[in-house]
Amino acid sequence: MSPSNKVHSNMRCVLGLVTLLLTLVAFGPSTALAAGVWSAPTAIESGGSLYSVSCSSATFCAAFGDNDATTYNGTSWSAPTKIGGVAYIINSVSCPSATFCVAEAGGDYNGNGTNALTYNGTSWSATALAVGFFSSVSCPSVTFCLGVGGDTYDGPDALTYNGTSWSAPTQIIDGNGGLSSVSCSSATFCAAIAFGGTLGKGTAGALTYNGTSWTTPTQIDDDVASAGRQNIDSLSCPSATFCVAVDVNGNALTYNGTSWSAPTLIDGGNGGVGGTFSVSCSSATFCVAVDRKGNALTYNGTSWTTPTKVGGVGGFDAVSCPSATFCGAAGFGGQGEIALTYTTSPREGQASASVKIEKFKVTTSSLVVTIKTSRAGTVTITGPGLKKTTRTVAAGTRVMTVVLTKAGKAERAGRKKIKLSVSLKTSIKTVSRSVEIKL
Repeated sequence: MSPSNKVHSNMRCVLGLVTLLLTLVAFGPSTALAAGVWSAPTAIESGGSLYSVSCSSATFCAAFGDNDATTYNGTSWSAPTKIGGVAYIINSVSCPSATFCVAEAGGDYNGNGTNALTYNGTSWSATALAVGFFSSVSCPSVTFCLGVGGDTYDGPDALTYNGTSWSAPTQIIDGNGGLSSVSCSSATFCAAIAFGGTLGKGTAGALTYNGTSWTTPTQIDDDVASAGRQNIDSLSCPSATFCVAVDVNGNALTYNGTSWSAPTLIDGGNGGVGGTFSVSCSSATFCVAVDRKGNALTYNGTSWTTPTKVGGVGGFDAVSCPSATFCGAAGFGGQGEIALTYTTSPREGQASASVKIEKFKVTTSSLVVTIKTSRAGTVTITGPGLKKTTRTVAAGTRVMTVVLTKAGKAERAGRKKIKLSVSLKTSIKTVSRSVEIKL
């Protein structure tokens, strides 16, 4: 290779590296989790709490209190509807679609009046179950649900639904134990949390279902909670190779398809009844957990954010995230039952704006900048040694030429670094990007 060609080759490599670094510095990793926003809580009914929620999409959720149900249509929550014949708290609801949900109605602690409530998109109906207590249900589709419960509050039974009818209960663990939570990603994978029995008091175990049979419970958490209470309250499995469980002492545990991690503290200082209470994951890179003190935190596949208090929420009881851009949540506030939503995508009337520095080229008298804007607006380019340049642009890619001042030409001769700043002012907001370049 001749010296001249070698120089040009090196220059191309440097320009390519500069473009790559510019992209990383200006925009960050493409997988970065977008900042989310919680809506203001909606008061559903005075007194009590909403104990469970399930969302099939950003346009449908169902939530339950003692014996009342509310639904979300993408814009607002409905007034509460009383469900006849339900005598006790509905602890769990699962909605794989906007026209099908299953909720468990536990009757009382002696198993009187246990029902499965089914929603068809318009109304709820009840089916009596041959099980004393129904503590949790998960429906990955309209043709498969799995519920756990038993003859008593600490019952160890599982039963399935095929889209038409429920199976008889099957005992799956030691009769002195209990099952507190279940999550299914499909008809061939479910995970459940067991407590008590051979596991010991205050110790939690996990077991899995492959569509035919259950494994034996394996101890995963011995961080003892209050006497007589299981310490893992919530479980979410978006796939057969990823689950998250949270306990009442603020710990999270993850499952990789083979084994569980050790408990990791994510919600410090909220032990006991105030600890992390519910978790929901749409994938292995997005989860939201909430606690009984009104805090929420998110997971991006690597780490959890710090707990953040959500305004107007006294405490959360449940959260459901059908995607990485939307969650529904339920709990209680000063006004009693409340429901709210979390979104990381722009809502109508609250659209975002962005500007990107695609690339740049330095000439003897100017700086040529290629930018990309998501919305129409006014672009302004500034920097030491640059003549401030402003132009009205449409959405899309545009090349702008910025004149070097006398000082800028001198800086170019000395190959000095400057900070290039580009801002976009739109009708809704102003955004900017900056990067250090060498003239």
